[in-house]
Amino acid sequence: MEAKDIVKKGYECFGKGDMEGLMSLIHDDIEWTFPGKEGVHPLSGIHKGKENYVKALSKIPGIWSNFHVKPDWMISEGNKVFVKVDASADGMENTIFGHYHEVQDGKLIKFITFDDTLSMANAMKK
Repeated sequence: MEAKDIVKKGYECFGKGDMEGLMSLIHDDIEWTFPGKEGVHPLSGIHKGKENYVKALSKIPGIWSNFHVKPDWMISEGNKVFVKVDASADGMENTIFGHYHEVQDGKLIKFITFDDTLSMANAMKK
């Protein structure tokens, strides 16, 4: 599978709530960078390894109600994929995210989010 196909499958699994399928695409040494000072935003920081990735990802339902991401388009070059993502949650509509991915050995190994953190903060559960 090409890098773009792996990334696309990851969004499909996440969208269906298929965490087992998503985890099958994640490299054990994944590194997820969510920009910002750790502790300021619930997801900020560098989450290294599959266990920490899952731990960070599992926070989402407790922070945003009805959180969804849908890839709009992807640009792929070799093992690198950039995705323009349409995001939504209760109180967060028409929000645009940018996601950068790298694939190694057929698995997602690097993920950097360029998300609209102000829209995310405004939509957080109180």
